[in-house]
Amino acid sequence: MSFINDPTRAFTPVLKLTAFSDIEMTDEQGSLILPYDAAAMETSFTNVICEPKVIDSSNGGVVYKGTKSSDLKVNFLLDDTTYSNLVAFALPSMLITDRVDVLVKKIIELCHSENDTTKQPNYLRLKPFNMPLLDSAGGGFDGRLLTLSVKNEIVNLTGDRVKARVECTFKEKIQAAPS
Repeated sequence: MSFINDPTRAFTPVLKLTAFSDIEMTDEQGSLILPYDAAAMETSFTNVICEPKVIDSSNGGVVYKGTKSSDLKVNFLLDDTTYSNLVAFALPSMLITDRVDVLVKKIIELCHSENDTTKQPNYLRLKPFNMPLLDSAGGGFDGRLLTLSVKNEIVNLTGDRVKARVECTFKEKIQAAPS
């Protein structure tokens, strides 16, 4: 998976996932840089528009009730099947620090597992390099994991994942207005 071990991956779209234990996003718990499927990345936005409940109300009298938090769907593509660097190709899989199994466990640890201090899952910031996701200062998407599905595509003889797709949906974190 390493961009250092395999220079052919230098042109793969990547996303930085950073985990924080607090809602203010100041206590960083760790981060990962992960390749993702740019064509499958999807963000949805919803406005809450309600129709009046009065029978005789005029047409078009809908009422805006605010917005719901957005969702972001991302498919992380983890693949150890190709290495252009002969040294990396010859290494035993246990010596490759960013192999697929290690990355899957780290994604689950950062996104899904309860934090030691808060006993809740971490808050996350997802930021694709050079592509703003939302109209935020850093262009990242702040939220929490909603769903995570690991789809193993190739497993070796010892049971280690060699190629996997991690499909995630994240729910936007909306800060309450200051009082």
